[in-house]
Amino acid sequence: MTTPPHSPGRLPAFNIGLTHVTLPTSQVQVNRLTELINEVTLGTDVIVIVVSPATHLAETDVDPSRFIWPTWQGETIPEAHQKWKAVFATQDRTFRGIYYEGPTLEETQTFRVPVTVLSDAMWKMTQNEPPCAVLCTGLTGDPSAAEITTALKEGRLQAVLVEALFA
Repeated sequence: MTTPPHSPGRLPAFNIGLTHVTLPTSQVQVNRLTELINEVTLGTDVIVIVVSPATHLAETDVDPSRFIWPTWQGETIPEAHQKWKAVFATQDRTFRGIYYEGPTLEETQTFRVPVTVLSDAMWKMTQNEPPCAVLCTGLTGDPSAAEITTALKEGRLQAVLVEALFA
Protein backbone atom coordinates (compact mmCIF):
# COMPACT_ATOMS: atom_id res chain seq x y z
CA MET A 1 0.00 0.00 0.00
CA THR A 2 1.04 3.58 -0.59
CA THR A 3 0.22 6.01 2.18
CA PRO A 4 -0.55 9.53 0.94
CA PRO A 5 1.30 12.43 2.60
CA HIS A 6 -0.30 13.61 5.82
CA SER A 7 0.34 15.98 8.72
CA PRO A 8 2.78 14.80 11.40
CA GLY A 9 0.99 13.30 14.38
CA ARG A 10 -2.17 12.75 12.35
CA LEU A 11 -3.27 9.57 10.59
CA PRO A 12 -3.70 9.74 6.83
CA ALA A 13 -7.30 9.57 5.61
CA PHE A 14 -6.49 6.71 3.22
CA ASN A 15 -4.09 4.00 2.26
CA ILE A 16 -3.93 3.59 -1.51
CA GLY A 17 -2.63 0.40 -3.07
CA LEU A 18 -2.18 -0.90 -6.59
CA THR A 19 -2.88 -4.36 -7.90
CA HIS A 20 -4.40 -5.65 -11.13
CA VAL A 21 -7.15 -7.86 -12.41
CA THR A 22 -8.09 -9.41 -15.74
CA LEU A 23 -11.61 -8.41 -16.68
CA PRO A 24 -12.97 -11.70 -17.98
CA THR A 25 -15.77 -10.61 -20.31
CA SER A 26 -16.31 -8.29 -23.23
CA GLN A 27 -18.71 -5.56 -22.23
CA VAL A 28 -19.66 -2.04 -23.16
CA GLN A 29 -20.31 0.51 -20.44
CA VAL A 30 -22.29 3.68 -21.16
CA ASN A 31 -22.18 6.45 -18.60
CA ARG A 32 -25.79 7.49 -18.08
CA LEU A 33 -24.91 11.13 -17.35
CA THR A 34 -22.55 11.86 -20.22
CA GLU A 35 -23.34 9.13 -22.75
CA LEU A 36 -19.59 8.41 -22.96
CA ILE A 37 -18.85 4.83 -23.95
CA ASN A 38 -16.15 2.59 -22.49
CA GLU A 39 -15.63 -0.70 -24.29
CA VAL A 40 -13.43 -3.29 -22.59
CA THR A 41 -12.56 -6.43 -24.52
CA LEU A 42 -12.15 -10.02 -23.41
CA GLY A 43 -9.18 -10.63 -21.15
CA THR A 44 -8.16 -7.00 -20.64
CA ASP A 45 -5.73 -6.52 -17.74
CA VAL A 46 -6.43 -3.34 -15.79
CA ILE A 47 -4.85 -1.66 -12.81
CA VAL A 48 -6.96 -1.74 -9.66
CA ILE A 49 -6.48 1.15 -7.25
CA VAL A 50 -7.61 0.09 -3.78
CA VAL A 51 -8.63 3.00 -1.53
CA SER A 52 -8.82 1.92 2.11
CA PRO A 53 -9.82 4.42 4.78
CA ALA A 54 -7.10 4.43 7.43
CA THR A 55 -9.48 6.01 9.91
CA HIS A 56 -13.19 6.69 10.10
CA LEU A 57 -14.09 9.11 7.29
CA ALA A 58 -16.17 11.23 9.66
CA GLU A 59 -12.86 12.26 11.28
CA THR A 60 -11.55 13.70 8.00
CA ASP A 61 -12.49 16.50 5.61
CA VAL A 62 -13.34 13.94 2.91
CA ASP A 63 -16.93 13.72 1.66
CA PRO A 64 -17.78 10.02 2.24
CA SER A 65 -20.65 10.15 -0.28
CA ARG A 66 -18.05 10.30 -3.06
CA PHE A 67 -17.07 6.73 -2.16
CA ILE A 68 -20.52 5.17 -2.42
CA TRP A 69 -20.19 2.97 -5.48
CA PRO A 70 -21.93 -0.16 -6.74
CA THR A 71 -20.84 -3.54 -5.43
CA TRP A 72 -18.27 -5.07 -7.74
CA GLN A 73 -18.55 -8.66 -8.81
CA GLY A 74 -15.13 -9.59 -10.19
CA GLU A 75 -16.59 -11.18 -13.30
CA THR A 76 -18.00 -7.87 -14.55
CA ILE A 77 -16.66 -4.48 -15.54
CA PRO A 78 -17.49 -1.87 -12.89
CA GLU A 79 -19.79 0.98 -13.83
CA ALA A 80 -17.99 3.96 -15.41
CA HIS A 81 -17.63 7.10 -13.28
CA GLN A 82 -16.64 10.30 -15.09
CA LYS A 83 -15.83 12.40 -11.97
CA TRP A 84 -13.03 10.20 -10.58
CA LYS A 85 -9.67 10.11 -12.39
CA ALA A 86 -6.44 8.14 -11.90
CA VAL A 87 -3.27 10.14 -12.61
CA PHE A 88 -0.06 8.68 -14.03
CA ALA A 89 3.16 10.41 -15.16
CA THR A 90 4.59 9.33 -18.50
CA GLN A 91 8.08 10.73 -17.93
CA ASP A 92 8.94 8.32 -15.11
CA ARG A 93 6.07 5.80 -15.53
CA THR A 94 4.61 6.43 -12.10
CA PHE A 95 1.23 6.48 -10.38
CA ARG A 96 0.65 9.93 -8.83
CA GLY A 97 -2.78 9.71 -7.25
CA ILE A 98 -6.50 10.11 -7.80
CA TYR A 99 -8.83 13.04 -7.87
CA TYR A 100 -12.52 13.78 -7.82
CA GLU A 101 -13.62 16.45 -10.26
CA GLY A 102 -16.13 18.52 -8.34
CA PRO A 103 -18.52 21.07 -9.84
CA THR A 104 -16.20 23.87 -8.68
CA LEU A 105 -12.47 24.12 -8.09
CA GLU A 106 -13.10 24.35 -4.33
CA GLU A 107 -15.02 21.05 -4.42
CA THR A 108 -12.37 19.17 -6.41
CA GLN A 109 -10.35 16.88 -4.14
CA THR A 110 -6.92 15.49 -4.98
CA PHE A 111 -5.41 12.50 -3.23
CA ARG A 112 -1.69 12.52 -4.01
CA VAL A 113 0.55 9.58 -3.23
CA PRO A 114 4.32 9.29 -2.99
CA VAL A 115 5.76 8.64 -6.44
CA THR A 116 5.00 4.97 -7.15
CA VAL A 117 6.96 3.46 -10.04
CA LEU A 118 4.97 0.93 -12.05
CA SER A 119 6.44 -2.34 -13.28
CA ASP A 120 6.64 -2.80 -17.07
CA ALA A 121 3.55 -5.04 -16.96
CA MET A 122 1.52 -2.53 -14.95
CA TRP A 123 2.60 0.38 -17.15
CA LYS A 124 1.41 -1.59 -20.18
CA MET A 125 -2.02 -1.84 -18.51
CA THR A 126 -2.27 1.96 -18.49
CA GLN A 127 -1.99 1.89 -22.28
CA ASN A 128 -5.39 0.20 -22.79
CA GLU A 129 -7.73 1.94 -25.17
CA PRO A 130 -9.41 3.81 -23.68
CA PRO A 131 -6.91 4.33 -20.84
CA CYS A 132 -8.68 3.32 -17.64
CA ALA A 133 -8.31 1.84 -14.17
CA VAL A 134 -10.64 0.34 -11.59
CA LEU A 135 -11.02 2.38 -8.40
CA CYS A 136 -12.39 0.37 -5.50
CA THR A 137 -13.08 0.53 -1.79
CA GLY A 138 -14.67 -1.73 0.79
CA LEU A 139 -11.74 -2.55 3.06
CA THR A 140 -10.10 -0.60 5.86
CA GLY A 141 -6.56 -0.25 7.11
CA ASP A 142 -3.77 -1.70 5.01
CA PRO A 143 -5.17 -4.84 3.34
CA SER A 144 -2.87 -7.47 1.87
CA ALA A 145 -3.19 -8.78 -1.70
CA ALA A 146 -4.84 -11.93 -0.30
CA GLU A 147 -7.42 -9.86 1.61
CA ILE A 148 -8.21 -7.87 -1.55
CA THR A 149 -8.63 -11.06 -3.58
CA THR A 150 -10.87 -12.62 -0.93
CA ALA A 151 -13.00 -9.47 -0.66
CA LEU A 152 -13.45 -9.43 -4.45
CA LYS A 153 -14.48 -13.10 -4.53
CA GLU A 154 -16.93 -12.52 -1.66
CA GLY A 155 -18.47 -9.41 -3.29
CA ARG A 156 -17.37 -7.04 -0.51
CA LEU A 157 -15.76 -4.42 -2.76
CA GLN A 158 -17.42 -1.41 -4.35
CA ALA A 159 -15.85 -0.12 -7.55
CA VAL A 160 -16.04 2.17 -10.55
CA LEU A 161 -14.18 2.27 -13.84
CA VAL A 162 -12.28 5.56 -14.11
CA GLU A 163 -10.35 7.39 -16.79
CA ALA A 164 -6.54 7.27 -16.62
CA LEU A 165 -4.95 10.67 -17.18
CA PHE A 166 -1.30 11.24 -18.04
CA ALA A 167 0.78 14.19 -16.86
